[in-house]
Amino acid sequence: MRFSVFVVTNLAASLISLFSLPAVASEMSFTPRASISFASYDFSQSERPNALAPTTINNNDFPEVKFDVTFKILGVGGTFFKDGYYLDLLFQKSLDEEDSFTLEDPLLPGGSFSETFEGDREDSSITFGKKVLDNRAGIYLGYKAGKSQASGNQGQDLSFKEKGFFIGSNYSWPVRDKGVLSINVAFADLDGDLKEDVSNPAFASPAVLAAPLDIDATSNAKGLSYGISWSARINESLSYSIGIDSKSYTFEDVKDKNPDTITSDEFKEDFLSTTFSLYFIL
Repeated sequence: MRFSVFVVTNLAASLISLFSLPAVASEMSFTPRASISFASYDFSQSERPNALAPTTINNNDFPEVKFDVTFKILGVGGTFFKDGYYLDLLFQKSLDEEDSFTLEDPLLPGGSFSETFEGDREDSSITFGKKVLDNRAGIYLGYKAGKSQASGNQGQDLSFKEKGFFIGSNYSWPVRDKGVLSINVAFADLDGDLKEDVSNPAFASPAVLAAPLDIDATSNAKGLSYGISWSARINESLSYSIGIDSKSYTFEDVKDKNPDTITSDEFKEDFLSTTFSLYFIL
């Protein structure tokens, strides 16, 4: 909470300073961009101990659930610049991808249960930063929100939303007159909300369930992200960048609205993405 209040206060003050600089200062510029990313995405819920009735099905534990796919993500954004300050806006949305969940046990009908999930991912962020060290480095703070959702062909639905503040820095090295190599690191404090509808009859029978399997839970994560990128001009009105980013967040302190629900101890998200961006110099 202290981190969030600190970030909100400083973000608001910085935005006010950006848009109220004296008239003698340089004019504001804007650089729009478009991007495509290929992101290895892994969302997992740890096992739910003793969530199944006293039987021998999976030792009474509802197993770990994973959604492990490679998303193709399209993005649009833009950056406002003025006197060493910048304000960046970004929105990204993926195409649908599929993954399967399988539980094998001789007590299940047919010896196993399998469900194919189809889902997507979307993210948005707003970032305010300042260039320092002769414009080679930058410090920034911002707010982001993301949503992963998937629906199964056996009637299950999953939706995981996250939102929160982040703070970070970057540093760049010009490589002769060829381009610029940059590194980036950021720290995020995120709240996560998981909603899961487990309505399939295979897991809805009183003979199978020890507790409700539907989830409506909150959680919290603090984590780091890292990135490296290469950028260069194509011509006077167009430039590009290629970057690799890694993010890992473990959401803990899981609390469900229904006290009878046996939830996972944690939810975890891992991203590893490669992004190609085009910048349009106006």
